[in-house]
Amino acid sequence: MKKLIYIIGVLFLWSCANDSSLNKEAAIEEVISNVVKFEKSENAIFKEKLTRYFDLLKLKEIHPDFETDLISQLQNLSQNDIIEIKNLEGINIENITVVNNILKVSDSIEKVKLTYNIVGKNFSKKDSIYAYKTSTEIMIDGYPAKSFDIKFAKE
Repeated sequence: MKKLIYIIGVLFLWSCANDSSLNKEAAIEEVISNVVKFEKSENAIFKEKLTRYFDLLKLKEIHPDFETDLISQLQNLSQNDIIEIKNLEGINIENITVVNNILKVSDSIEKVKLTYNIVGKNFSKKDSIYAYKTSTEIMIDGYPAKSFDIKFAKE
């Protein structure tokens, strides 16, 4: 009977030891799938940042008392100078599209063209802007991951 208990105990400890490696493999697979999802959502991030940029421009025009805070936020999203657009009240941007012509400026910087429609009450105008994506590789829990920053410029 003691031998049976020892055998069951050894098998139990052995199975618990193998479980942690299975958990590590599952965690690695989850990280890899999250990286793939992140790469697919890159276009959504471009769209979100551009929408945020135009919202900040609108706020700057509508609420001039917050101009200093808004200018610092706009400078964080601008490659060179803040893009000045007048009469933004009642105007929205729609149909933001990432053009697939990605120009590699350097090892860590890519230039991406975005097109969008400026829509007002009585008009719609197609326009474009360039997004500069600066990539850096960071380590998270010993695994490499990409981090990037987006800045806009009108050319």
